[in-house]
This record gives sequence, C-alpha cells and structure tokens, in this order.
Amino acid sequence: METTTEENIRIIFGLKLKKLRSDKKLSLQQLSDMSGVSVSYMNEIENGKKYPKPDKINELAKALETTYDSLVSLKINKNLTPVVQVLNLKIINDFLFDTFGVDKGLLMSMMANAPTSLSALINSVFEIARNYNLQEEHFYFSCLRSYQEMNDNYFEDIEEAVLKFKADNGIENPEKLSSAEYAQLLKDKFNYRLEESDFSDYPKLRGFRSVFVKGEQPTQLFNNRLTEQQKIFLFGKELGFAAMKIEKRPITTSWLKVESFDHVMNNFRGAYFAQALHINKDLLIPDLENFFAQTKWKPELLVALLEKYNTSPEMLFQRIANLLPKYFGFNELYFIRYSSKEPAKHLKEISKELHLSRNQVDLEYIINEQNYRRWITKTTVNYLDNKFHETDGEKTFADAVISQNDDKEDYLTISILRPMPELNNNANSVTVGFVLTDAVKKKIAFLSDPALKFEKLGAIGELSYETPYALRKMRDEEVKRAEYDRLAKELNMKVPA
Repeated sequence: METTTEENIRIIFGLKLKKLRSDKKLSLQQLSDMSGVSVSYMNEIENGKKYPKPDKINELAKALETTYDSLVSLKINKNLTPVVQVLNLKIINDFLFDTFGVDKGLLMSMMANAPTSLSALINSVFEIARNYNLQEEHFYFSCLRSYQEMNDNYFEDIEEAVLKFKADNGIENPEKLSSAEYAQLLKDKFNYRLEESDFSDYPKLRGFRSVFVKGEQPTQLFNNRLTEQQKIFLFGKELGFAAMKIEKRPITTSWLKVESFDHVMNNFRGAYFAQALHINKDLLIPDLENFFAQTKWKPELLVALLEKYNTSPEMLFQRIANLLPKYFGFNELYFIRYSSKEPAKHLKEISKELHLSRNQVDLEYIINEQNYRRWITKTTVNYLDNKFHETDGEKTFADAVISQNDDKEDYLTISILRPMPELNNNANSVTVGFVLTDAVKKKIAFLSDPALKFEKLGAIGELSYETPYALRKMRDEEVKRAEYDRLAKELNMKVPA
C-alpha cells in the first residue's frame, strides 16, 4: 500500500495539522477561533475523515504560521515517519484495516501521540519475525488460530449453511457418504468438471493433491493417488466453497502461495463445511457420549468411528475439536497434527495445531502451555511410532496418556497414528487433548482405568510413561495421608496439656 492513496493523504494531512496545533499548545477551539474552521470539522480533519478545501487550508496555514505548500505536502516531520511506515505495512493493512475493520484514522491518531515508541514496538516485532524467518503467511495462520480460539472453534453460521445444503439437496443424516456421491453433487448442483490425474505432464504439480481451475465450468484436477477419505474431504470443501459462494480461495492443495488472510480464512471455512457435512454432529455426539461413558479405556472404539464415518483420523479429530467445547464443556483443548514421509523425522514436523486456553491474555502461560502440549504429544506419538515399526506400518493405532505439567494440571491426550503409503507418508498422526478439570473428570468414566499411562513433564525415575494413572493417583493419596498424619502429630505435640 502506498502513502499516495486518497485515504492516506487525508490521514497524513490530519496528523500534520494535529502535530502543528499541539506544538503551539492550541486547543481545537482556539485554532477554530483563529482560522474560522469549526471545531467539529477540524476534529474530522485531524482524524483523517475529511480533507479541507483550499481556502480553509490557507486559513489554517496562516493560523499555524506555516505555508499552504508545507501543510499539503506529503513530506512529514521525522517524528511522524513511523506512522507512514505503518501505513505501508501490507500485513497491518490486511489484518487491522481490511479484515477486521479497525479505524485507520483512529490508529494513526494514537500513533501520532507516541509515534517513536509505538513504531519501535512494531518494528521490533517484525525484526524478530525476520530473524526467525517468519513469513507473512505465518502471521495469517496465527491470526486464524486466534480467531478459532476466540470462538471456541465452533461456528454456528457454517453449521447452519451445512443444514441448509442438506435440506436443499435431500441429504438425510446418513452415517457416511462416498467420494463418488460428493463428486456427483459437485457436477449436478454446481456444474463442476472433475478430472483425475497423475500430473505426469506437469512434474512440478505431482506433489499436490489438487488444482482448481476457475472458469465458466469450474474444474478440479485431483491426484490419482488420493485415498477415499482425502477425496471426500477435497470434494466436501469444494461443495463448501460453492454453497457459501466463496470466491477468494486457494487454487491448490497444498498451498502454492498464501496471498491474503481472506484466502486463509475462507480455506478454513470450506474445510469446516466439509467436516460438518460429512460427520453429522447429531450422530457423533451420542458416539462421543458412549465413548466417554466406558469404564475402561477402549481405543478400538475410536478406530471403529473411522470406519463408521468413512473418514480420516484428522477429519474425525477436527470434528471432535469442534464439538467438545460447545456440547461437552471441554474448553481447555488442543489439537495437533504431525506428518512426515520419514518416520525418523516424524516428531519434528508439526503441520497444524490449535490451542483453546482460558488464559489467552497471559502470553507467558500460553507459550509454556504450547511447549508442554507439543512435548506430551511427541511423547504419545513416539510411543505409537514404536508400535508402528513393530508391525511394519500396516496398522492404525490409537492410544492415550494422562500427563501433568509443572502447574500440577492433568491432561488427557489421545492420539491416532495411521500410515498413508498412497502418498508415501509413513507417519501421519493427529492428537487431541484437554485439561482434566472437575467438570471433565465427571464426564469421562475411564480415567481410573489402570491401562491408562501417566507422564509427568521432565519426569525421571518412579513416575514414568509406563506408570498407570490409577496407580499414580493411589500413590499420591498415600503421600497426602502420610503428610496429614505427620502434621496432625506435630500439632498434637504443641497442644497444651
């Protein structure tokens, strides 16, 4: 964005006027009396809302003892230079002004009051980003995660769009649809052309799952190595784009280039639509209630849900992460996906994550919790990865661990690992976890099952990954009783005869 836009010219003029007035210690009323420009109109000028006519500019210049040309020039005092730098930051314009509707004039006015310190802060953030090689898209995806967190990862408007789409197309709550049925909906309802390809004519595209070609007849080229579940998600997302009339969307899967926050947001909305369309919440909620009601930890129930809904582990866990906060009250929740073509590097590659936290304003807490959750996820996945190697990677594994952080908070972490040889991806796992608050403990009956393992952050010795959670609880209770007896004995000794 350049400073010569009409809006920026208004803002710069207003800032210069306010700076000159402040330097001369004039109130709005005093400058109004001297120039004949009303206080209300002057206020709009200083806030970048209005640009005065030449005769008024001339009167203001005289009152401020400057020249007409100096006042209208885009050259600015060096104290205001940081403000113009912020005006030219594309990411600031995308996030604050275009996407979230922050009043640009108001922000610039705030900066004008302390331009050096605020600019130093902003420039420091971007310097850190450059040093750590953070690209613009990292900010976009971070902003998306914050948006999900603020809404507890549940979006009623998309849920309603799915219900309307089902009603309009006579889809009645089946447990699962096939990719062929979704493909037919795209063709019949939205005139799509779907073409399977090995991308042999386009070697650079061989690693992509799909390429969308916009036109009078939308065309979706998709990789012939995709699994049934991947095609279900791909076609479901296209149905979401079409049904919700989303124009700004990525044209490739995975991303070729992240062009704007709108693309990131709309891609998320299309993905959410696909998950809500394919995994009916009215069916999944009772399944989750049944799962949590079991007195024994039964990972086979989770694996069975993959078959029941004809879905991938990621799609299932994403849908679960939508529903747990709203329908089960699990508000301290996180979701992490790992994927790698080389199992040895599996634990190093986070490809997606989401953290719902009640301490969103405490930056130090958030950072510590995210590091902890990544750590326990790696611990769980490492355990699954060992099983994976024992069977030559031919099986889907699900397991869980209860863990404790440095603040003595307990978490239940559940992971599924499934190989994807079709795409040469030998280690693909998804994890969902949540804080075991009193409310959550009441809803999960299998927490006392000795089969559940316990892991403590940085633990060595007695409390290991193989220590059953139920035994750890018993040991803790014994320690508490012993401590109580010791204190009681001491107090009795001090009581006068």
